[in-house]
Amino acid sequence: MRKFLFSITMMAIIGLVSCSNGKKATGNGSAADSTATENKADSANVGAGSAAEMGEDDESIKDDPTNVEVWDVSVRTFDLDSDPKYEMIIRNSEGKTLTLGERQGFDYPADMLETFGNVWQTDVNFDGYTDVMICLGQMPASDQTFVKYDAWVYDPDDGKFYCQNTFREICNPEVDREERRILSHYIARDGKTRVYSAFYWQKDGNIAQEGETWTVGQ
Repeated sequence: MRKFLFSITMMAIIGLVSCSNGKKATGNGSAADSTATENKADSANVGAGSAAEMGEDDESIKDDPTNVEVWDVSVRTFDLDSDPKYEMIIRNSEGKTLTLGERQGFDYPADMLETFGNVWQTDVNFDGYTDVMICLGQMPASDQTFVKYDAWVYDPDDGKFYCQNTFREICNPEVDREERRILSHYIARDGKTRVYSAFYWQKDGNIAQEGETWTVGQ
């Protein structure tokens, strides 16, 4: 009887935290329901996987020494058929609202918006504080798909998150903790060669590409 009551209680709890009506939420510091791209990046070469590939059990999240704060992030997507947008609420562990945000998405075909609104938490700007990334869906290309994200960077001075406007221009972002940079990659027309670019955070808080592109897998 006790086991039966316990099962009912657990089912009720799971039901309360389930996403519904276009809402997506995470409170465990992971990329919940994140969908991998067709061309999986070789994360071992850069010290971390791409945001699109991160999942709840990904070891690179668990072993990230900076990922110590877990935010409660709730995301609601709407107007997917015409003008995709999302609304976001970030709360701390005590339930205090830190940031309310709304952003425009990309006008992708409807079937490319499956991952729109998914959340990934990691220290994206390497300052020792956990930030929040919101998936903007998958951009269709001729022979592959590009995944893009908004980066909401935590400011410890006022305890709020601010969206880094140009981060969404980076396709298939990978967090390279060892080199303290964000890598962007795509597959060349030969279907085998991966073309990389490196983006670095500037002192003014912006992110910009530095250096030339390079290839892997030729």
